[in-house]
Amino acid sequence: MKGSLTSLYPRIRRIRVSGHRATRTLTCPYCRRLIKVTLVTHLRREHPAEWDDWSKEFVRLYNETNDLKRVMRAFTNSEGQPILSWTVIDSEVKRRVSRTGIVPRFLEKESIGRWQPTAQEYSGFTTTVWDVPRRGTWGVHQSTYRGNWAPQIPRAIIETYSKTGDLVLDPFVGGGTTLMEAWALGRHATGYDVSEIAIEMTRARLRELGVKAERDSLHGLPSVRIEVKRGDARRLPKLKAGSIDLICTHPPYADALNYTHDEPADLSLIRDPALFLTELAVASQRFFEVLKPGGFCAILIGDIRRNKIIYPLGLETLNRFRSVGFVLEELIIKTQHQDRSNEFFFTDASIKFRIRHEYLLILRKPSKDGG
Repeated sequence: MKGSLTSLYPRIRRIRVSGHRATRTLTCPYCRRLIKVTLVTHLRREHPAEWDDWSKEFVRLYNETNDLKRVMRAFTNSEGQPILSWTVIDSEVKRRVSRTGIVPRFLEKESIGRWQPTAQEYSGFTTTVWDVPRRGTWGVHQSTYRGNWAPQIPRAIIETYSKTGDLVLDPFVGGGTTLMEAWALGRHATGYDVSEIAIEMTRARLRELGVKAERDSLHGLPSVRIEVKRGDARRLPKLKAGSIDLICTHPPYADALNYTHDEPADLSLIRDPALFLTELAVASQRFFEVLKPGGFCAILIGDIRRNKIIYPLGLETLNRFRSVGFVLEELIIKTQHQDRSNEFFFTDASIKFRIRHEYLLILRKPSKDGG
């Protein structure tokens, strides 16, 4: 089997799955042992060569689809039951990137057609409740980077709190949504991230946008400077104090989603909410330093629930940012849609309400006269 995929999928199709969650059992496709809950630990320990083939296939399929859910669907048995979760596949892709230097390539969209949203996709917001049922698809925007925000959100922030020619910073650049919106709106932009996958995906998207804009004679796409750098949001290396007009960012919500496998600077690997908030507070000091007096800092962050306990990351983040000198300009509630933890994994009947909101904090650095 090692090195060959000819027998991989027939074996996967024959895996028998019974039970659900804690009672789930699976038959190992190699030794036929009955395994409880998950095959992953067993395959890693008892069949390492075969597991290596599985993880290589994750990367290959991810290259082809850019969609973890589609990769997961490939690893289903003949009855359509998933053998692995998307979290396992995601972790393995990140592990191979961090340990082998393999960087997945990222697919181009088949067609762009337009750089700006239609009126149906985006018409601005007029209240402190922002609802985006469907994310925009204009330009080269795609939803393949887990947890990235809908482009309507950074677009509204950039339009409202900056002007043409300003410099926008996203210290948690992720899939590059903020930078692409800054470009379309005529703002210069700089993005930082500690994830190699995030950096490569953002660069690929920006290259794609530039190539297709040149091919299609721009269609009004502005000429601006866009940069993507490897860097910790708590440090923001080589960024000068007072150089940024607007910070527009969407940080992780503690370890709700892990964005790297073992990167020490990755805040999404911090499980303890208190420690996460402490490190985010370190970043807030750096944000305050690089922002121009009178400039704005917009942060989208949500709460998390763990062992039935709510950790109000949004309000705690607000408190920490205010403690370094930021002033709250607006407190906006964004409704949450298509959250996998809500849609697919919410099974505890004792919890009465699902989390369906995020906080968009619009903060301002006071001007030199104190205003």
